Amino acid sequence: MNRAALEARFLKITKIFAKLNGVWPDQNKVKFILWAMVYITMGSSIIVQVARVIHIGSLEVVIEQSSLIGAGFLMIIKHGNYVLNAKKLKSLLNDMSEDWAIDRLKEEFAIMTTYANRGSILAMLYFINACICAFLFLQLPWTARLVHMMKPHNTSSPMLYTIPAYYFVEDDRKYYYYIQMYLGLSIYVVLIVFIGCDTCYIVLVQHACGLLTVTGYRYKNAINDLSFNTKDSEEMAKETYERVRFSIQGHQRAIMFLEKIESAHVIYLFMCMGIIVLCVSITMAQIATMEICVDFYKFISFLMIQFLHLFCLTMQGQFIINSSDEIYDAIYEASWYNTNPKTQALYLLALRRSLTPCYLTAGGLIRLNMESFSEVIKLCVSYYTVLRST
Repeated sequence: MNRAALEARFLKITKIFAKLNGVWPDQNKVKFILWAMVYITMGSSIIVQVARVIHIGSLEVVIEQSSLIGAGFLMIIKHGNYVLNAKKLKSLLNDMSEDWAIDRLKEEFAIMTTYANRGSILAMLYFINACICAFLFLQLPWTARLVHMMKPHNTSSPMLYTIPAYYFVEDDRKYYYYIQMYLGLSIYVVLIVFIGCDTCYIVLVQHACGLLTVTGYRYKNAINDLSFNTKDSEEMAKETYERVRFSIQGHQRAIMFLEKIESAHVIYLFMCMGIIVLCVSITMAQIATMEICVDFYKFISFLMIQFLHLFCLTMQGQFIINSSDEIYDAIYEASWYNTNPKTQALYLLALRRSLTPCYLTAGGLIRLNMESFSEVIKLCVSYYTVLRST
């Protein structure tokens, strides 16, 4: 499968949104315009939110804006990571293309296709979820005004904003629709950055899982179709040795690909974890002190978005651990006892390496898996209780 076919079949969503925010490899000079749009939009969004904190100065406003400001910084960090690691991303995509260009057994190709399809499905689900979340945020001001129009009151229509901020104007009503257009652009920028960057991460991790599973298949089936009771047993032994050595080379390539993924994401993931903990804790504290209103449902949606984002990041690490563990089982189930000592030594080395599972980390400190997901949630709850008590 060539690069064009690979992108059309498995990377369609990722490529579209990565191009829209300028992080897809080999884009022309238009990418600098897209970068400027991202940073100007989000930078100005953070400025007007900080201005509201300074302008009003109450503790309630500080709590309300902190989680939204944190989300803005998270988006800038996410986009900046892919800008700074553009060469690494290009190398990863090239390696991915090379892996698909190799002539493989139909069973190996089926394994690779399974994981590539899983990556595409996860990317599609992420895209749908992100669009729903963006719609929920955008419709809130208009829903409140529509309800007010359907049930007339003696007061004017409510002036609600998707992102509360101080927009440096005295009369909000005069510029209300211009502000809403700006907020719509901000949500659009957040949408394309999150989808483009996170789906790229998802697809790369699923490809690494495919490489690890193919490695396990090779270890398990290296000698299944060979007989050692024939006259050509010596030739068979040599062929088996070469097959196992080929399996080890595939194992090394999978590990190197995974190390490249971590190298391109390790600091970014650590910063994401820190900001998510802060935002979730503040949002939970805010929801606990709010009355049931439109903003209450907005922040409930915002909290769910943060949980889903955290789950998406940590779940990919769990996929890697599961695929890595399968290699150990595959080696153990192989007919290694039918080989000569030289080949058995290779199996022994491969078995020893598989005892150290592959995994992704955030900053080299936090292993990404479902256990770390639960630990981060516990940490958020702990900080929430501290904020609530103060």
